[in-house]
Amino acid sequence: MARLSRLSKSTVSNVIRNVAGVNPQTRERVQSAIVALGYQPNIVARQLVQQRSAVLGVVVGDLANPFYAEMAKFIEHFATFHGFQVMICNTQVDEDVEFTGIRNLIEHRVAGLLFLAYAGDAEGARTVVGDRVPVVFVTCSANWGDVVAVDDVAAATAATRHLIALGHRRIAYFADSVREEKADVDRRGGYAAALTEAGLAPCFLLWHEKPDTALIDGVVAPIEAVLTGDKRVTAIFAANDLHAIEVLDCAARAGLRVPEDLSVVGFDDIALARLARIGLTTIAQPKQALARLAVETLTRRISGELDGAFLRHSPDFTLIPRMTSAAAPDW
Repeated sequence: MARLSRLSKSTVSNVIRNVAGVNPQTRERVQSAIVALGYQPNIVARQLVQQRSAVLGVVVGDLANPFYAEMAKFIEHFATFHGFQVMICNTQVDEDVEFTGIRNLIEHRVAGLLFLAYAGDAEGARTVVGDRVPVVFVTCSANWGDVVAVDDVAAATAATRHLIALGHRRIAYFADSVREEKADVDRRGGYAAALTEAGLAPCFLLWHEKPDTALIDGVVAPIEAVLTGDKRVTAIFAANDLHAIEVLDCAARAGLRVPEDLSVVGFDDIALARLARIGLTTIAQPKQALARLAVETLTRRISGELDGAFLRHSPDFTLIPRMTSAAAPDW
């Protein structure tokens, strides 16, 4: 190629690697030679020379949750912009699957890891990763990497205050067994703080393994009991939008009207939440901003441009009232 373009090998290499400062005419001569010779870069060889790949590992909790799928899409977009591809590990919220997946990503020589969630103890994942690659936590957090996440406590507090302002006094917090632990703890904390501030008692619901049952304050009971029983609630704040939509389905099967009989607020603002037939009131996470900041932070760590103490970026969240929240019933 150098012979065909009548340029030095180093100049040809600079054009192929898209190094800045190459004369436009020189770049055109090399590109013409590339087309004439049908050249394809040997990415594997380049990675061996550079001692790292052009791949980012992305650890996802559960791709069945549309939020993670939407985040993965944005991460892939911004990774491509920075010259990287992505390799996804879907842990299915199983610690063993997570550890195996992380090891596989490292064995494939990923340049860095993005955690959208972690299945078990974050310290367990830390042991597997070690100091091999830089790590960024996006929409979750840990103390051994950079963090890009909204303030889950503040967001959950805002969601619960929204329901309290509508006159609700019996408000439950609902989560599925498939959830990201640290985010769940923070969202429960914000919910409980808002209720304490208003002099109200919390009610924690956790979806149980048996169909249509939940752990209600630690006791297994039919989910309808909290929706229609003597101690029924008038509003539910769900840990994420997928859980909120599950609640809407339960309410419909129990013959309840939303929002006349029951108000529901979610968290994430997935595409489904915005559909006219659902119209879910929710906390909107700025998914594009989160993905962009996470990828930028990770690529700067990889290049060495960013060094030193771990950073935390907290983009603003937005409470979006829609059709599923209204004034508390007066019964």
